[in-house]
Amino acid sequence: MRVLHVTESLGGVMSSVLAMAEATPGIDHHLAVWPLRSHFSTGDDWRSEIASLTRLPRNPVSASVALRRRVRELFPDVVHTHSSYAGLLVRGTGLSGPRVAYSPHCFGFERRDAGGLMTALVTATERRLVRHTDLVVAVSPHEVELATRLGHQSVAYVPNRPLVAAQPMAAHRTRPWHVVTVGRVTAQKDWRYFLHVKRYAEEVLGIEAVWEWLGAGDPDGEDALVEAGVRVSGWLPRADLLRRLGDAQVYLHTAAWEGAPISVLEAAAVGLPLVVRAIGPTTSTRAPGTRGSVAEIAERIAALHAEGAWAFARNESLAWAREHTGAVQGDLLQAAYVGLAEGPVPDLVPQEWPEVAS
Repeated sequence: MRVLHVTESLGGVMSSVLAMAEATPGIDHHLAVWPLRSHFSTGDDWRSEIASLTRLPRNPVSASVALRRRVRELFPDVVHTHSSYAGLLVRGTGLSGPRVAYSPHCFGFERRDAGGLMTALVTATERRLVRHTDLVVAVSPHEVELATRLGHQSVAYVPNRPLVAAQPMAAHRTRPWHVVTVGRVTAQKDWRYFLHVKRYAEEVLGIEAVWEWLGAGDPDGEDALVEAGVRVSGWLPRADLLRRLGDAQVYLHTAAWEGAPISVLEAAAVGLPLVVRAIGPTTSTRAPGTRGSVAEIAERIAALHAEGAWAFARNESLAWAREHTGAVQGDLLQAAYVGLAEGPVPDLVPQEWPEVAS
């Protein structure tokens, strides 16, 4: 079986694509990138998992033409498109032949920085594209629910997983107390909320810590973070990123909207206690340490100063990471692809979700 993945960058979504490819080694995976952003690389060695990479032109019309050409060259069984823009390109192109799978990695209408009119437009567009989608491959139970509400009849739940084995690297120490997050400095990752947590932790709870954002992005956001005393690392090679995670004591995730972030899974995999803002995807994937407000998040960070609480949270993180294995992901994705290509698509959505972790 041959699958052509289409994505709009080699950033965070690429980690998910690589994980899927690695989990299904019996499938011939190819990649087409529609480079809408200036920053692509996360340092992942895609060549070990992906047979070929094609860069599509930035112009949407030219990209559509190039995509059709690549499909004729490869003759894939499935075109698996990842994220909203690439999903619009692939499904709007109207490919004939291969079946189309779509992983939104967070539907565009979940953005909190868009006005009501834009949200309505994006929602309407997603509804219109339902008939051009053979299968939604959802990465969280929350995404399953949203896809079903849109009218998709075929939905498979294929959870993300960390690209590193779950093994403890982090160690408890209170001097310095080191709080980190990972990702692009954007409204989506909500650097403002991160600062709210920092200020509450310092001014109300008296927490003394080193706060670090591992990544880069919006210059205004970076400047605001630095001015508030947050270290901003810039983009790091993957090995350096994992080392920095292992050197920290707490992983703080404050995204306002999200798919199912691999960064949180990888922080859990190195044994970092998690403190996670409660939004649909994080609660539905049972991320440990999920809290609903700035005060609750800061209080969770403070509670982790106690070595016993920290050790318990580390074990929670490792257990959660170990639930998200390559074997589970591979079996579910293989079944989805085979069902999509050969029909019918099996029922790959659990009927009941476990309780949210503490």
